[in-house]
Amino acid sequence: MSSSRETLFQILCVGASLILLVMSLLYGVRVTALNQQAAAAKTAVESLREENEILRVREAHIWSLEEIERRAREELGMENLSAEQIVRTDFAG
Repeated sequence: MSSSRETLFQILCVGASLILLVMSLLYGVRVTALNQQAAAAKTAVESLREENEILRVREAHIWSLEEIERRAREELGMENLSAEQIVRTDFAG
C-alpha cells in the first residue's frame, strides 16, 4: 500500500512538472511574440518621427518669405511696386 502511494505521488509530481514545463513554454512563446510586436512598434514610431521631421522642413519652406514671394511672382503674376504706384495720404489735417 505504501508503494502504491509513493508511485501515485511520483506520478502527480511528474504530471505537475509537465504542466509547469508546458506553461513556461507557452509563456516564452507569448513573450517572444510581444517582443516582436514591441520591436515593430518601435520601428513604426521611428519612421513616423522621420516623416514628421520631413513635413516640418517642408512646412518651414512653404511658409518662408522667399517661397511666398516666388509663388506670388511665378504663380500669380504679381510684381514689386514701382515708386509711381505708391500713393501716400496724409490724414493729419
